[in-house]
Amino acid sequence: MTRKMPRSNSAELITLRVNIVKELRSKWKKERERNPYINEHFGGFVNELLHEILEKDEFLRHYAPFLSEEGCTRDTLYIKDYKENKITEIHFHDEKLHCSLCESSSCFHIQFAMATPRVAKLNIKNQTADEDIEEDGQQVRKVTNNKRRKSTISRK
Repeated sequence: MTRKMPRSNSAELITLRVNIVKELRSKWKKERERNPYINEHFGGFVNELLHEILEKDEFLRHYAPFLSEEGCTRDTLYIKDYKENKITEIHFHDEKLHCSLCESSSCFHIQFAMATPRVAKLNIKNQTADEDIEEDGQQVRKVTNNKRRKSTISRK
């Protein structure tokens, strides 16, 4: 007979994909080997990791409230700059991230992109992109291209 541990009233059960749990458990084991102060319970480690992600998102909202991630494709991350009222494309060029708006590899948009988790998905070979992310990114690309065409036509 197995005994279940009582669940805290402030806890909630969630379902994670098996491959995500495997990756998290692998990361937890590696972190514990390097740092003995890492949470000794896998669930605690996952909670701390998720909390750090939330803190990072909150930091980005305060650090760059005028920037937001609009979507991504396999090779481009789209960032809306509300100060400029434009969407910039961040992609790899010569093994560096490149901003299409600033034509730079070291601008504020690049710094913001580096702090987002989706930047890690750009140009990763042998890994399939999440279909929803790809579809959202394609929609952003279409809207951006349409706006560029309209602004070019209106200038003529």
